[in-house]
Amino acid sequence: MDKQEKVMNKIDELLTELRAGRAETSTALAANFPRSSKVSTFSRILLISLLLTSLIGVGVWYVTGSTGKAESTVFIEQVHGLATLATAEAHVKVILEQEDNELFGEKINLNLPGTKRELLLIVPATVIAGVDLEGMNQEDIKVDDEKKIVEIALPPAAFIQEPSIKMNEVRTFSDEGLLRGKVQWDQGFDLAALAQEEIKKEAIDSGILQKAETNAETVLKEFFGHMGYRVIISK
Repeated sequence: MDKQEKVMNKIDELLTELRAGRAETSTALAANFPRSSKVSTFSRILLISLLLTSLIGVGVWYVTGSTGKAESTVFIEQVHGLATLATAEAHVKVILEQEDNELFGEKINLNLPGTKRELLLIVPATVIAGVDLEGMNQEDIKVDDEKKIVEIALPPAAFIQEPSIKMNEVRTFSDEGLLRGKVQWDQGFDLAALAQEEIKKEAIDSGILQKAETNAETVLKEFFGHMGYRVIISK
C-alpha cells in the first residue's frame, strides 16, 4: 500500500467515525432535548459538517499537493545521486608545434641562420565531460504519477574539469639549430600547458559531449524504468 492509499483509507476511517458520531449526537439530542432545541441541533450538525469538509480538504491537499511535492523532491535527490554516472571520459593525444629563434641561450626576434628551433610535442591527456544533474531543480523535472511519466529537461554536457595532462608522458622532439644547446624538459612542460585548448577541441571533435549526454539519457531512462516510469528527455 503506497502513501496515497494510506491517506485515503485514513480519511475514509475518519468519515465513518464522524458519521457514526453525528448519528449518535442526533439520537441523543432527540431523546434529551425538546423540539425547541432545533437550532442547537442544527448548529452541532453544521459543526460536524464543517469538520468533515475540513478533513476532506486537508486530505486532498496532502495527496495532491504535499505528496506530489515530496515525490518531486525525492526524484530530484535521486537524479542528483546519478550525477557521477552521467559522464564520459576520453583519452586524447595532441601534437603541438612551436618554433622560435635563440642565440647563445637568449631568444631573439630575428630568424638568423642556425638560430631557429622547432619543437614537436606529443601531449597525452584525460578529458572528462558530463551533464550537470546536481544543478537540476523542480523546474527541470516534471512527474506525472498517474501516467507514470517523468519529463526531464536535460542541460547540455560540458567539461567537468580542465583536461588532465599526463606530464610524465609528454614527449618532446626538436630540430636543433647550429648554435643551440639541448632542449630542456621544463620548456617542454611549459609548451604542454599551451595544449589545453587543443585537447578540448580534439575531445569535442571526438564526440565526448554527445557521448556524455547519451550516457545521461541512458542512466536516467534505466533508473526510472526500474521504478515503472517512462522518461521523456528534452534539451
